[in-house]
Amino acid sequence: MKTLLSRYLPAKEGLLSLILAAVLYYSAGFMGQTLFSLQPSNITLIWLPSGIALIMLLIWGFRALGLIFIGSFLLNIKGMLLQNSVALSVLHTSVAALVDALAPTLSLLLLHRFLPYGARNANDLLKFVVLAGIVPILCSSGLLSWNLVQGHYIAPSAFWDMGQMFFFADILGIVLVYQIYAGWIEVHSLKIERKRHILLPLIGLPLFCIVGVLFDLGWLFYVVPPLLVVLAFEVTRFYLAIFSSLSMLFMILATAQGVGPFINQTQVQTNAEMMAFVLSSALTIFGVSLQRAQLRRSEKDKQTAEKEAQYDPLSGLMNRRAFMPQLAQLTTENAYQGRCSVAMLDLDNFKAINDTYGHRVGDRVIQLLAQIIHNHCRSQDIAARLGGEEFALVLKDIDEAQVFPLLERIRSKLANMSIAAEDRTIYCTVSIGWAERSIGAEGEALLHLADKALYQAKAKGKNCIVKFEAATGLV
Repeated sequence: MKTLLSRYLPAKEGLLSLILAAVLYYSAGFMGQTLFSLQPSNITLIWLPSGIALIMLLIWGFRALGLIFIGSFLLNIKGMLLQNSVALSVLHTSVAALVDALAPTLSLLLLHRFLPYGARNANDLLKFVVLAGIVPILCSSGLLSWNLVQGHYIAPSAFWDMGQMFFFADILGIVLVYQIYAGWIEVHSLKIERKRHILLPLIGLPLFCIVGVLFDLGWLFYVVPPLLVVLAFEVTRFYLAIFSSLSMLFMILATAQGVGPFINQTQVQTNAEMMAFVLSSALTIFGVSLQRAQLRRSEKDKQTAEKEAQYDPLSGLMNRRAFMPQLAQLTTENAYQGRCSVAMLDLDNFKAINDTYGHRVGDRVIQLLAQIIHNHCRSQDIAARLGGEEFALVLKDIDEAQVFPLLERIRSKLANMSIAAEDRTIYCTVSIGWAERSIGAEGEALLHLADKALYQAKAKGKNCIVKFEAATGLV
């Protein structure tokens, strides 16, 4: 079964990986109940399993539903077990687990329908929050609160407060976990351009938060989001998501322990203020990372387009459009003072090869010659396919005595190379003509002289090399 994102990045779908993900689901829930709860009411401020469940469904599809249900049941049974009615406790716990499994399923279906490639651009952020968060979590938080009221776990008057708690805790879990996953599946997600970009936030952010708690400088928490925005331009989305999520979790943990700038007279006020700040901060960082990724893709697309405009797609060599300006620059005396030679290469009997064996074999011959040219040229040389079976070479900083051996290696390599064509093996040859800049010609004029030498090579029987001589015309 293909996942939501497998169309551009295949996922690992092994059973062992799914089981490990289920263990992570349970561990994250247990950590939330243990560390991120307001006491004495035990209101969990963030529910990471909601995000993990969505990722499990994105990767493994509906096969993950059973493990999500079991994980949720195990997490809830202890707090919902009533000694005087075990059967009803199991029933209401099962309902809660079923809702926890159906909510990410609804998220998956909505994303698949309206956002099939996930959140990839900043414009997708609002749509993602609505589809993966607000719509399914509104439904699940209402059902969970109703289930608690029906089981007499909470009073009917607490329905809205409990629903609000479920809503924000699940939304936070989805945003924090999904942005890590979205960063992880990107190409080169682990790439580190400079170690200081990782080491400074790795040391600085925890120290920043700890100082804020120890010295009661709660205002430092408000500086963390701007620092993360700056970091977005230095690291990949994956590392930014890790640092952002850890920072947000630290703020939630500090609030749960009764410290930080969000503590108010009532738990409801504390919860609301902290949730508003953390959620808005997380969404801001996520949006910045998406915008940054979009800019990087645009720049990459621009570079790709420029490369495609300059290079021949079949041979991989420079095309005529890009070659001619470089030829003019490198053979103009004022721009380049070194010795320079230009060669023209033309495959022999290429039309007959195409007509006899088809364009597929003809394309293969062009690719082989291009590879031979590339392998035998030096880094400063310029090679191009001018069109059809015609190639050109600009040889820089090379003496006349060195030109012929280089061109001969290209000619002999192709002549001795066997090429599979249907049920036969064929051999191809190339004719070469070249001219040296010392004769006084520049740019296209020099290329024209090399072309005249090439015609002479064809007239001499092909599969040979001819140099243009200014005194006699050709040799």
